[in-house]
Amino acid sequence: MNAVAEQAEAVPTTTPAGRGGWPRLPPAVWLVLVAAHVLAAAYSLSTRHYLFPDSDRYLQAAQNIWQHGQLYARPWPASPPTGQAVQEFSIRPVGYPLLLLVLGAPLGIVLLQNALSIWVLSVVLSGWAASAPRPPSCGAWLRALGLALSFPAQLIYANAVMSELVLQAVLVLGLGLAAGFARSGRARYLAGVAIALTVTWLLKPVFMPGTVLFGLAAAWLAWRRRRPLLLLVGAAPLVLALGYMGWNWQRTGYFHFSSISTINLLHYNAAGVVRQAQGPAAEEAWVAQTLRQANAQPTFAARQAAIETAAVAVLRQHPLRYAAQHLVGMGTFFLDPGRFDSSVFLGQSQSAGLLAALRSQGLAGVVRGVAQQSALLVALLLITLLANILRLALALRGLWRRGSLSTPSPRDWLGLATPGGRWRAAGVLLYLALLTGPLGAARFLVPAWPLLLALALRGLPRAPQAQ
Repeated sequence: MNAVAEQAEAVPTTTPAGRGGWPRLPPAVWLVLVAAHVLAAAYSLSTRHYLFPDSDRYLQAAQNIWQHGQLYARPWPASPPTGQAVQEFSIRPVGYPLLLLVLGAPLGIVLLQNALSIWVLSVVLSGWAASAPRPPSCGAWLRALGLALSFPAQLIYANAVMSELVLQAVLVLGLGLAAGFARSGRARYLAGVAIALTVTWLLKPVFMPGTVLFGLAAAWLAWRRRRPLLLLVGAAPLVLALGYMGWNWQRTGYFHFSSISTINLLHYNAAGVVRQAQGPAAEEAWVAQTLRQANAQPTFAARQAAIETAAVAVLRQHPLRYAAQHLVGMGTFFLDPGRFDSSVFLGQSQSAGLLAALRSQGLAGVVRGVAQQSALLVALLLITLLANILRLALALRGLWRRGSLSTPSPRDWLGLATPGGRWRAAGVLLYLALLTGPLGAARFLVPAWPLLLALALRGLPRAPQAQ
C-alpha cells in the first residue's frame, strides 16, 4: 500500500492547463469567486462602508501629494508642523496614497482590489489543483471553496480603502518569483523578488526589516553559488529603504522609516504591559505623562527618543509579562475572527476590542464583549473562529506533508510542492506574526492569509487512490 501511494504521489496532475501552464478552474469555481466579490463590492459601495478608521490618513496623504507635493497624512497646516504633528510626514508610506491618487477612491481602488483578490485566490486554488495527484472532485472543490471564503476579512479589505489587499497581491507575486528562482536559479527572478519586496515596504512599514533578511539570504546564495550579482540584487531593497529613511530625515529631522513604529511601541507594546500590571487607569496616566514629557522636547527627534526610552524601560521592567503579551498577540494573529473588521463593514457600533478585554479582564471580559454584539455578528464570528482553527490545523498538516509531484511545477506558483516553498510560506507568516506581536488581529494576517490558505489546502485529506 505504501509503495502504491508513493507511486501515485509521483504522477503529475492531469488537470487541464490554461495559458502559461496554469490549470483552468472549473467554471462553477470562477462563478462563486466572482459572485462573492461582486456582492461584497456592491454592498460596500452602496453603503459607503469602505471607509475604515485609518482610511482618512491614506486619502488625506493622497490629497496632499496632489495639492502640495508632500506626503502628509493630516490636513495641510497653515504653518510648518511641530511636535506630535510631525509624525504625519511618515506615519504612512508613500505607496498606497500614490495608488489612490492614480486610481481614485472609492471606485477605482475597490475595483482593483477585488480583481487582485480574485487573482490571488485563483492562484492559490490553481496551485492546489496542479499539485494534487489527480484532478479534484466536486466535493474537494466545495471543501476548498469553503476554506477560501470563510475568512470574511478577505472580502472586507478587498472593498475597503486600505492597503492590505494590494500588499497581499504583491506578496504572493514575490513568493511566486522566489519559487521561480528556486526552480531555475535565474537572477531575473531574484531581481523580481527584490522589486516586490521594495513595493511591500512602500505599502506597509512592517516589511522594511525584511530587507535585511533578504540581503543576508542573497549574500549566502551569492557565496554558495559564486555569483556576486546576487549580492547586488539582495542589497538593493535595503539600500532603497535606507534612502527612504534619509528622505524622512530630511523632512522631519529624525532618521527613521515610519513614525507608526514609535506609536505602536507606546500605545500597544508598553501601554499593554502597564495595563496588565497596574490596570486601565494606570495605563492612561502613564501614556498621558509620557506624551507630556515627549511633546515638551525641542525637536521631533528628541520627542521620539523620549517615547522610546520610556517605553523600553517599561518592557525591561516586565520582560516576562511582555513576552506573554507578545505570544497572545501572535496567537490572535492566526485565530482572530475579525470582530473589528466585520463590525465596521456591517456598519455596527464599535465597542472595546476583544483582545483588550482579554488582556485586562481575562476570558470573562471576552464573554461580556461578545454578549454586547448583535446576533448576526456573533454568528459570523463563531463560524469564522471555527474556520480559523480548522485552517491553522490543516496548514500545520500541509506544512509537513510530502510534495505530491515528483518535480516542481510552474503551475504551482508558490512552489508548495517542495519543502523549500512550504517553509518560505511559513517563514513569511511567522515573520508577520512576530513583528505584529501584541497588535495581532485578522487585519494584519490579511496580506499573508493566502499562504495560510495554500498550506491548509495541502492539508486537506486526499481521496483514496485507485488500485
